[in-house]
Amino acid sequence: MKTINDLSKTQATLYRSYVATNNKGISQQKEITRLCELGTEGHKEIILIAELLKANAEATATIKVQVSRAMAKLKTGLTLQGLGKKDDDVIIAKKNTDNQPVESNAGSKPAKPEDSVEANTKVFDWDEVDKRFIAMPTDQQKVMIAHLTKLMKATTKLRIAS
Repeated sequence: MKTINDLSKTQATLYRSYVATNNKGISQQKEITRLCELGTEGHKEIILIAELLKANAEATATIKVQVSRAMAKLKTGLTLQGLGKKDDDVIIAKKNTDNQPVESNAGSKPAKPEDSVEANTKVFDWDEVDKRFIAMPTDQQKVMIAHLTKLMKATTKLRIAS
């Protein structure tokens, strides 16, 4: 499950403002329009925020409406989709009037590392890992992220070399 720690500072700020909007009625339309104008990269940021809102059972109607307004203004024909059913992937794609699958312009979601492991061989309880990471002080989190990033780069180089 994603947490607010998975978001960039800007995304986390926008996420918090959506939570505040759900409680107080504040508007973020200008920022959403800016992200929509960025194209695929901005769409990815919106998707991350929407996924976290959905995962935490926060209302998603406001972000859906704001993305719709921005896309209409930009005349893209795109909409924010997948906010309804729990198992649906959140995407930004062309409006679908025929109830047929439509290609997303924001690309598909990357596979989760744990999905590539057979179910009976999974070693990690990812929820437990998330809880422990969130409980760490920020400086320890930064050290762990730096270490894991270094480790990932090293293993990527090894895989390319072999």
